[in-house]
Amino acid sequence: MKIHIYNGILLTPHQRIENTVLTINAGIIETLTRQDEFNLDSGRVIDAQGRFITAGFIDLHFHGAMGSDTMDADGKSLEAMSVYCARHGVTTFYPTTWSAANAAITAAIDCVRLNAGRVSGAKIGGIHLEGPYINPDNYGAQLREHIRNPEVSEYMPWLESGAVSIVTCAPEIEGCETFIKDALRCGARVAIGHSSASFEQVKTAAGWGVTQATHLFNGMGGLHHRDPGTAGGVLDDERLLAQVICDGVHLHPAVLRLILKTKTHSRIALITDSIRGAGLADGEYTHDGQRILVTDGIARDDAGRLSGSTLPMEQALRNMITHTGCDLQDALAMVTTVPSHEMGLSGHRGLLAPGYDADLVLFNEYLDIKMTIVNGSVVYDKDQQG
Repeated sequence: MKIHIYNGILLTPHQRIENTVLTINAGIIETLTRQDEFNLDSGRVIDAQGRFITAGFIDLHFHGAMGSDTMDADGKSLEAMSVYCARHGVTTFYPTTWSAANAAITAAIDCVRLNAGRVSGAKIGGIHLEGPYINPDNYGAQLREHIRNPEVSEYMPWLESGAVSIVTCAPEIEGCETFIKDALRCGARVAIGHSSASFEQVKTAAGWGVTQATHLFNGMGGLHHRDPGTAGGVLDDERLLAQVICDGVHLHPAVLRLILKTKTHSRIALITDSIRGAGLADGEYTHDGQRILVTDGIARDDAGRLSGSTLPMEQALRNMITHTGCDLQDALAMVTTVPSHEMGLSGHRGLLAPGYDADLVLFNEYLDIKMTIVNGSVVYDKDQQG
C-alpha cells in the first residue's frame, strides 16, 4: 500500500523542501511531488501538520534499553531495543557488545544474526563488537578480567559470521594490526577505542584502514599540548570519523565545540552508547555480575566510572544544537548522512530521495518525535502509543 505524506517540511542536511508530497511504495521512497500538482490515488494519506520530515536516525553504538542488553543474547531483548529505538526516531541501530567471555560474545553475535530480520521497530544494521581487544589501561566501565589480546582462532568465527559490522579495538596492543586487517577484509568497519595509542600509532592505524573513533575523548588517551595522544590523533586526522556522546556529561560543551570546529559536522556521528537502564527510572542494573547505578539519568559503575548513557537520540540532537550553536540541518547530518556514508549505506539510507529506503521520522521544532517509519511501515505513532 502506498503512503503519501503531505503538509510537512522535508529536511535534509542540504535542503529544506516545503509544499511537497512524499510518496512511499513497497518500502521505498517513490516520488517527491509538488503539493499543488499532487493527485491522490489509492493508499494511506498522512498529514504531517507542519512538522519536519527527515531521514531516520542511525545509531552506531547502542548497548541496550528498557532493561534489555545486546549481551542478553535473546531475541526478546533485541525486539525491546528495536521498539525503543523507533520511539526515539532511530530507524537503524547497531547492537553493541561488551568485553566478555568467548561464549557470551559468540551467543550475542549468533542472536543478532538470527533475529536481525525479525524485529518490529528500528532495523538492525549489524553488531558492533566493542572489545574484548582493548587496552586494560583504558577499560572504562568494562570488566577488566575479560580484556585480552586478539587471537585469530577466537575472532575469525565472529568476523566470518556476517553479523559483525563494526569493531572497536586498541590498535597499539599486540595482535591488533592483524585483527584490524582481518576485520576489514571481512567487511567490518574498525574504530579506535578504549585505547592509549600515541599520536603516531593513531596515524598508523588510519593507514591500515581504521575509519572511526569510539566515543571520542572517553576511554582513550587525552590531549596534551606536547603529546597529542589518542584524542589528538583522532582530531588531527580527517580519515577518522568521531563517534560522540552528546549527553552533557561525557563531554564538556567546550570540548564539543572543539570537536565540531576540528572535525566539522561531516566527520561526527552522534551516538547514544545507551545501556539497559535507558528508558527506565533511576535504579540499579546489572551486567555480567557488574552493578550499574543510574542516578539522575547518569549511569556509573561502583567505582564511579561512567558506564554508557541513558541518552535518547533526539536529546543528543537537542544537546548538540544547544551546546555548539550548530543548526538543525548540520546536527541532522551527524545522525543521518554521515553514519550512512560511513557504513556503506549511501544510496539506501540517510537521505530523502527517490529510491532510498522509506526510513523516516516526523518531529516538531522541539525535536519531539511524532512518528517513525521503517521500510515504509509506521512503527511508532505518538498519537496512538502515547
